[in-house]
Amino acid sequence: MSFIILIIAGLIVPLLYKKHITIAKIVTASAFALSALFIFTGNDLSQFFSYFHSDGSVRLVEYAVLITLVAVSVSLTGFERPMLAQMLFVGALSLAILETTNMFVFIVLFEAIAIVSYVLAANIRNYYNAEGAIKTFIAGAVAGGIILLGFAIFSVITPSFDYASMEVHTKYSLVAAAIMLAGIFYKLTIVPMHGWASDAYAQINHAVAAILSGLIKSVILVAVFKAFYPFFKSFPSVSVVIFSFFAIVTMTLANFMALWQKRVSKVLAYSSIAHSGYALIPFAAVASEYAYAGIVYYAIAYTFMQTSVFMILNGLRKDLDIKYIDDLKGLGKKSGVYAFFLTAQLFSLAGIPLLAGFLSKAVAFYAGVDAGLWPLVLVALLNSALAVAYYAWLVKQIYFDAPTDERTSEIPTGALIGQGLLLAGTIYFGIVAGQIFSVTMG
Repeated sequence: MSFIILIIAGLIVPLLYKKHITIAKIVTASAFALSALFIFTGNDLSQFFSYFHSDGSVRLVEYAVLITLVAVSVSLTGFERPMLAQMLFVGALSLAILETTNMFVFIVLFEAIAIVSYVLAANIRNYYNAEGAIKTFIAGAVAGGIILLGFAIFSVITPSFDYASMEVHTKYSLVAAAIMLAGIFYKLTIVPMHGWASDAYAQINHAVAAILSGLIKSVILVAVFKAFYPFFKSFPSVSVVIFSFFAIVTMTLANFMALWQKRVSKVLAYSSIAHSGYALIPFAAVASEYAYAGIVYYAIAYTFMQTSVFMILNGLRKDLDIKYIDDLKGLGKKSGVYAFFLTAQLFSLAGIPLLAGFLSKAVAFYAGVDAGLWPLVLVALLNSALAVAYYAWLVKQIYFDAPTDERTSEIPTGALIGQGLLLAGTIYFGIVAGQIFSVTMG
């Protein structure tokens, strides 16, 4: 029912947002809330199709997705209003790909999400947005072709596409999985398939970047882990080598690149890439019973954190024309509420205790320790310490430097509600870890 509700709302909202933006927002938020209610009562796609299944861990990620979409939808204004309908489709497809248990369905939904991503990126207001949208499309098209090539090979090998019955034990299956993952790495912004994202996230509309870099990436992380888990278990040594290598390269290169950026959006883009590296640790640590908990925790925390910082930057760009790090000087005096939300989420991204970023990293890193991957975890800890440098630099600009102009800004009511929801999620999952362990262990 949740999937159907979101699709129907996605068809209705375009009839409303041009002249009745408030009503369109109410319909959108209500659709997300009603979807969450149906998920809570156990009404999922498994009632209608045999290729879907939902459990406690999937439902928890779905709640995070729907809360985040509500937060973004109430924050949107002006020319961004077409995003309301697009986010409803993103929500429906996200629920479906999280619940599917079939590789063929996974590939179809993955490509459907990619198509909606292109539409989102096409919210263009200037040549800078257009360049980012083109890069997003080209990278997506290349990734899609690679994924379909790998799937074509795999379809010849396996007698079934069901996750539990796939043929994953032959070397040809491994080759097919490797090709598919190479394409998926484009979406997850893993080095060296990250180049498009470091530019595109900074160039496209920041509200769109919030959805692409925060929510969609997190959904894909969980869905990919579920889909390829049989391969990881069949070839554990290969998984350790491949994912450890890409994790180290991704987090290290991205954190060093972030140190040299002058645009706030570029810092956040490289921060997003670095977090993709951290998120690969549970993939490498698949032998640990905490690996799935690490992925789920990281996805939930990252959804709230990354979406929030790009939405804040979107508001600051509109109200105070903030683009460069130097533009953040004195933000604490110019807009105290914006500064508070941004600082809290930056602290979470940095891994400060009592926020979701800290516990999600702790669980992901512990999975690596539990699997015996001490060198990988050590590199991740050093990278986390390095990342604190550029997060701290942003906070220093916000609170300890004098403003460069006298402009001030009050956060709009919709954005205040949205940021409040996202911060509540960041704080809740920074304190309460038991719920995630109870639905993921085993």
